[in-house]
Amino acid sequence: MSEPPVLSGLPGTLLFTLRARAEEHGRADRLFDDPLAAQWYGRLPQSQAMRQAMAAAYSPIFQLGTAVRARFYDDVTERFLAGHQQPVVVELGAGLSTRFARLGAERAHWVELDLPDAIAARRLVDVETAGHRFLPFSLVDEAWVAQVTAVPPSDVLFIAEGVLFFLAPAEAAALFRLLARHFPGATFALDVLTEEFSQSARRRFAAHNAPIQWFLADETAVAHLGLTVRQTAVAAHQAPERWQGLGFDPQQLQTTQVNILIEAMID
Repeated sequence: MSEPPVLSGLPGTLLFTLRARAEEHGRADRLFDDPLAAQWYGRLPQSQAMRQAMAAAYSPIFQLGTAVRARFYDDVTERFLAGHQQPVVVELGAGLSTRFARLGAERAHWVELDLPDAIAARRLVDVETAGHRFLPFSLVDEAWVAQVTAVPPSDVLFIAEGVLFFLAPAEAAALFRLLARHFPGATFALDVLTEEFSQSARRRFAAHNAPIQWFLADETAVAHLGLTVRQTAVAAHQAPERWQGLGFDPQQLQTTQVNILIEAMID
């Protein structure tokens, strides 16, 4: 039997988001149910380096940001599944997303795409089937494209949840070009960080080999991504009572544009 992957750096961030969803499931005022996240988080090994990274960079703010973002993607996915007879959902940088089990089982063909170490971690807790595929590729590796192009792009939903800002700017641009070349007309749900993002948080992630690299100047820059935007939301504007519970001023929350959530069509 092969040794379980030792997660660190960028692949290790999947444990951050898994923990955030597990903790959300345990709340009485939770934004969604995610019993699998709680089960999986307890089953996956964590190295000493990963525990140190978690202690340094994980916080209640990260947890809530992950939760409101996940709820946004759940809502987009639910609408997409309801509006398509043979939908295909591709989670880019899927990490340990449980969205297939929560929303998509028996309703869609589902693809979890991520780096090989992340897919190896998924195989410790999840089972691949013909309708739920695990693809161990970089987002910008065109080798995965053939696994998805058998269906019309209009039937495909791409989800990039909390992942694009870890790409170098050149990699992000390459991914947008790849999607535009092969999947014009597909739906793309993604989120971006603006330059407002905390400098201290940037340093914490960089210190643990998961630098946040791709930022937009502000919300107006979304218009230049080569997408037809259907809706946008700001993470800090969702569940305002929860943010206020963390000590944020309600008026200040309405002026922040740090994490922008987007539903769009690929041009």
